[in-house]
Amino acid sequence: MQLPARSTVATGVVLVSLLDDGPEEIVIYPAGPALPDGTRGPEGDPVTVRCRVQPLASTEYPEGGYLVTTTYRVIARALPTGPWSRIVWRDQTWTIAGDPAHRRGSRRTQHDTAIIRRR
Repeated sequence: MQLPARSTVATGVVLVSLLDDGPEEIVIYPAGPALPDGTRGPEGDPVTVRCRVQPLASTEYPEGGYLVTTTYRVIARALPTGPWSRIVWRDQTWTIAGDPAHRRGSRRTQHDTAIIRRR
Protein backbone atom coordinates (compact mmCIF):
# COMPACT_ATOMS: atom_id res chain seq x y z
CA MET A 1 0.00 0.00 0.00
CA GLN A 2 1.41 3.36 -1.01
CA LEU A 3 0.66 6.43 1.07
CA PRO A 4 -0.07 9.75 -0.66
CA ALA A 5 2.77 12.26 -0.70
CA ARG A 6 2.47 14.97 1.95
CA SER A 7 2.92 18.58 1.03
CA THR A 8 4.82 20.80 3.45
CA VAL A 9 2.90 23.87 2.34
CA ALA A 10 -0.83 23.70 1.84
CA THR A 11 -3.14 26.50 0.86
CA GLY A 12 -5.35 27.66 3.71
CA VAL A 13 -3.48 25.70 6.39
CA VAL A 14 -1.98 27.57 9.30
CA LEU A 15 0.84 25.78 11.09
CA VAL A 16 0.79 26.51 14.81
CA SER A 17 3.67 25.62 17.09
CA LEU A 18 2.99 23.94 20.43
CA LEU A 19 5.21 26.65 21.91
CA ASP A 20 3.04 29.52 20.67
CA ASP A 21 -0.40 28.26 21.64
CA GLY A 22 -0.11 26.37 24.91
CA PRO A 23 -3.20 25.21 26.78
CA GLU A 24 -2.29 27.03 30.02
CA GLU A 25 -2.18 30.72 30.84
CA ILE A 26 0.05 32.22 33.53
CA VAL A 27 0.45 35.77 34.76
CA ILE A 28 4.02 36.83 35.49
CA TYR A 29 4.78 39.68 37.88
CA PRO A 30 8.44 40.58 37.20
CA ALA A 31 10.55 41.29 40.27
CA GLY A 32 11.39 44.89 40.97
CA PRO A 33 14.90 46.30 40.73
CA ALA A 34 17.41 45.61 43.49
CA LEU A 35 17.73 48.59 45.84
CA PRO A 36 20.96 49.66 47.60
CA ASP A 37 19.74 48.27 50.94
CA GLY A 38 19.36 44.76 49.42
CA THR A 39 15.59 44.76 49.14
CA ARG A 40 13.57 44.84 45.91
CA GLY A 41 11.55 47.71 44.52
CA PRO A 42 7.93 47.39 43.37
CA GLU A 43 6.99 44.63 40.93
CA GLY A 44 6.72 45.36 37.23
CA ASP A 45 3.50 45.31 35.22
CA PRO A 46 1.95 41.82 34.95
CA VAL A 47 2.50 39.88 31.70
CA THR A 48 0.12 37.13 30.55
CA VAL A 49 1.79 34.21 28.74
CA ARG A 50 0.34 31.15 26.96
CA CYS A 51 2.44 28.11 27.86
CA ARG A 52 2.65 24.43 28.69
CA VAL A 53 2.99 23.31 32.30
CA GLN A 54 4.35 19.85 33.11
CA PRO A 55 4.52 18.27 36.58
CA LEU A 56 8.02 17.54 37.84
CA ALA A 57 7.81 16.34 41.43
CA SER A 58 5.78 16.35 44.60
CA THR A 59 7.63 15.63 47.80
CA GLU A 60 6.15 15.20 51.28
CA TYR A 61 8.16 15.59 54.47
CA PRO A 62 6.20 13.68 57.14
CA GLU A 63 8.73 14.44 59.90
CA GLY A 64 8.17 18.17 59.59
CA GLY A 65 4.39 18.09 59.56
CA TYR A 66 2.27 18.48 56.46
CA LEU A 67 4.81 20.13 54.24
CA VAL A 68 4.50 19.34 50.54
CA THR A 69 6.82 20.71 47.86
CA THR A 70 5.31 20.63 44.39
CA THR A 71 7.27 21.72 41.33
CA TYR A 72 6.30 22.16 37.70
CA ARG A 73 8.16 22.97 34.47
CA VAL A 74 6.81 25.90 32.44
CA ILE A 75 7.61 25.89 28.71
CA ALA A 76 6.88 28.92 26.54
CA ARG A 77 8.24 30.75 23.53
CA ALA A 78 9.46 33.52 25.85
CA LEU A 79 9.27 33.91 29.63
CA PRO A 80 9.95 37.48 30.77
CA THR A 81 10.89 36.41 34.26
CA GLY A 82 13.75 36.01 36.68
CA PRO A 83 14.49 34.21 39.94
CA TRP A 84 12.47 36.61 42.13
CA SER A 85 9.41 36.86 39.92
CA ARG A 86 5.95 35.91 41.10
CA ILE A 87 3.66 33.77 38.94
CA VAL A 88 -0.08 33.26 39.26
CA TRP A 89 -1.34 30.02 37.72
CA ARG A 90 -4.78 28.49 38.37
CA ASP A 91 -5.43 31.07 41.12
CA GLN A 92 -2.33 30.03 43.08
CA THR A 93 0.90 31.95 43.60
CA TRP A 94 4.17 30.34 42.50
CA THR A 95 7.81 31.39 42.49
CA ILE A 96 10.62 30.69 40.03
CA ALA A 97 13.24 28.22 41.27
CA GLY A 98 16.50 29.62 39.89
CA ASP A 99 16.99 31.30 36.54
CA PRO A 100 14.89 30.34 33.51
CA ALA A 101 16.75 28.38 30.82
CA HIS A 102 16.82 30.00 27.39
CA ARG A 103 16.93 27.33 24.70
CA ARG A 104 18.26 28.95 21.54
CA GLY A 105 17.89 26.68 18.55
CA SER A 106 16.30 27.54 15.26
CA ARG A 107 13.61 30.21 14.98
CA ARG A 108 10.96 27.48 15.22
CA THR A 109 12.39 25.61 18.21
CA GLN A 110 13.76 28.33 20.49
CA HIS A 111 11.94 28.54 23.81
CA ASP A 112 12.34 29.22 27.51
CA THR A 113 11.80 26.83 30.40
CA ALA A 114 11.48 27.57 34.10
CA ILE A 115 10.84 25.52 37.21
CA ILE A 116 8.10 26.90 39.43
CA ARG A 117 7.42 26.05 43.06
CA ARG A 118 4.34 26.93 45.12
CA ARG A 119 4.88 29.73 47.62
